[in-house]
Amino acid sequence: MGQVEAMYGNQREEAAKMLRNRIETMPLVDNHVHSCLLQSPDELGFERLLCESAGPLGNGQSRVDSQAGFALARYCSPLLFGQRCDARDYFLERQKLKERQIGETLLPAAGVSTWIIDPGWAATNLISVQEFALRAQGEVHTVVRLEAVAESVLAAGLSAGSFPEAFRSALSQAQQGSVGFKTICAYRCGFDIDWRPPSDDDVIRSVSRLSPASRSRIDDAIVCSFMVHEAMRYRKPIQFHVGLGDRDVDLRHSDPVDLRPLLVESEQLDVPMVLLHCWPFERECGYLCQNFTNVYMDVGLAMYLCGVQGVDALRRSMELCPFSRLLYSSDAWGLPEQHYFAAKLFRDSLTSLVCGWVEQGAWTAGDALRVVDAIGSKNAQRLYGVGSCTHCGS
Repeated sequence: MGQVEAMYGNQREEAAKMLRNRIETMPLVDNHVHSCLLQSPDELGFERLLCESAGPLGNGQSRVDSQAGFALARYCSPLLFGQRCDARDYFLERQKLKERQIGETLLPAAGVSTWIIDPGWAATNLISVQEFALRAQGEVHTVVRLEAVAESVLAAGLSAGSFPEAFRSALSQAQQGSVGFKTICAYRCGFDIDWRPPSDDDVIRSVSRLSPASRSRIDDAIVCSFMVHEAMRYRKPIQFHVGLGDRDVDLRHSDPVDLRPLLVESEQLDVPMVLLHCWPFERECGYLCQNFTNVYMDVGLAMYLCGVQGVDALRRSMELCPFSRLLYSSDAWGLPEQHYFAAKLFRDSLTSLVCGWVEQGAWTAGDALRVVDAIGSKNAQRLYGVGSCTHCGS
């Protein structure tokens, strides 16, 4: 009996070794990401971008003293500087390099074959989508941020009565060539709103009551619902920021379970809904993916903010979420380091979980290989119609 167990144990170890190599080298589809900085940041800007923070912590303190900062130094310093450095030394070494050089080194090294970019926020501070594609040496697609479209319409000074049709026209133009939509309604009005489709009269009344500040930063629940319903007409995936972000998001109103009425409606219309990031709601999002045929999720932002502990976010998502509905994203914005070390953390976390299950005998190597390929790229290829997806299934 001992010899039989040893034989199967050796087979599982060999299978896990093969699986580790596959995860390390497989191409990824980053299903939600942003472009890179046009200019190098100062130290305060660097730390703000690293942790999506509001500002400095105080004298003698640094945002790099975090899981995200330690992961950045661990993965990025050997590639950029030739050797690993301490987190507190990273920015000083970084200043010796040009921003273009950092991007051209780290972006291709992420092993991402396809990037799906949300260009809808602070785009003037970032390189163009075309330049990003050159530096990353990969395929690039875009999604349309709904709030950006609506705010551009309102900035034109149109009357409230003109808004519904003006938004429809602007959205029709903006969505051409895109692979989906993105909404940050979690930041603006939360998910615990009335998700029934509003009438044009309802929308007009809401727009007429908007303050000047709200016209440039839409936070009205009726207008937000209207934007999402208009996007649903195109039957393209709609991405929802869920959970953690900067301090503008109120987690008390960001529970994705409150999206249930909208998910019921969108399922009937066969519109895919993608739940992004999801911390601390990974289990709730997994539950929704299990119970609705049109819902997908990732743990993007949680991976790089949690650093080595990001494995826990991925583990929670894999409790209930069907493996055909789990995606990869980085949500990197600005720093090329985020694009790179988010991918490294994802690979390491997936390796830790899946290889552990194979070594325990809980998963077969064949099942594991199929699942990691699906999560890394094939699910996103099927969902967005990008890249090469010969065997993705329906």
